[in-house]
Amino acid sequence: MPRRQKFKHVMSVIEQRIRQGDYVLSPIPGERKIADETGVSHMTARKAVRGLLEQKILIRRPNGSLDIHPRQQRDTGPAHFLLLYPAYASWYLTHLRQTVFEAAERYGLSMRPVQYVHWDDPVVASAATNPAGLIFISSAEDVPEHLLRMLRSSKCVSLDFDLSGREVPSINLFPDSHIIKVFDHLRQLGHRSVGCISTQHHNPEIDRRIRLWREWLQSHGMAGELLERPTRSFGDATPAAYDAMREVLDNGSPRSTAYVGTTFPAAVGAMRACWERGLLVGKDISICAINIEAPARFMTPAVTGLDIPKLSKLLGQCFDWFTDDGDWTGTRRLEPPRPEFVQGESTGPVRTPP
Repeated sequence: MPRRQKFKHVMSVIEQRIRQGDYVLSPIPGERKIADETGVSHMTARKAVRGLLEQKILIRRPNGSLDIHPRQQRDTGPAHFLLLYPAYASWYLTHLRQTVFEAAERYGLSMRPVQYVHWDDPVVASAATNPAGLIFISSAEDVPEHLLRMLRSSKCVSLDFDLSGREVPSINLFPDSHIIKVFDHLRQLGHRSVGCISTQHHNPEIDRRIRLWREWLQSHGMAGELLERPTRSFGDATPAAYDAMREVLDNGSPRSTAYVGTTFPAAVGAMRACWERGLLVGKDISICAINIEAPARFMTPAVTGLDIPKLSKLLGQCFDWFTDDGDWTGTRRLEPPRPEFVQGESTGPVRTPP
């Protein structure tokens, strides 16, 4: 490849990175690192940088470092706000990421997704100070106080974990009244003994769901057992739920006629254990999840539970804040007005004995 084409290729790589928000959390590297990253000589990288400076795509700071030219930032539209979410495979997280991306696109904003492994991951502190705003999804671990202080002083919104009581604006996807609708659905089907399967790593959200289940049982004078095998943080809750339900079935008939998974993986694991032992889910036993994920509708049987609600309006309030110079106004807890309840075949009327 002729040298002229090489340096133009390097220029296009840097421009593409700027458009995609690759330099939101990390500075633009120097010429030698650019050369290493793009597989060209230092001289070619220097020529590419010179071209970017001449085209007012980059500027050179007094200390010699490179930065994006202010004119380039104006031309490419609003700065990228960040979506910070845990770094583990999940249909649920993928759905939330796509939901936020589509809402931002309709609003005319650019979003940069960033993953983290733990709260002291260096990217977390960098993301919390992003001037264009941050939407973050909490991991299984509670948010430490030193990070909360950073979040309070920045334009940060918690998604799917209510931190409004700790002065961080939050979108609570599944309010208490919506979760209770799942329990009430089982009661309407005639179930009077409703168990709970919880195999997700313990966190305040899982604790809230178990508490709501217990309070609901007590308020209706009903019984139910808790099958609890918490996994480690970032662990898969499905196998643990499978083992918990298999142990119950191997020891005789289950005590409850219906079970609610605190999460979708917990319901899936329990359903598999029932199938292997000849129980028809939705007929011999009912199993549902407080919230379902994308595959739930396509399973056999389809899983009953709460789907992710419509978020465009709630996210729009966050985007308004990101693009405004003022402070957050109004309530810090944002909640969808209606539950997105999906009734699948995994729940059915109590089967009366012959």
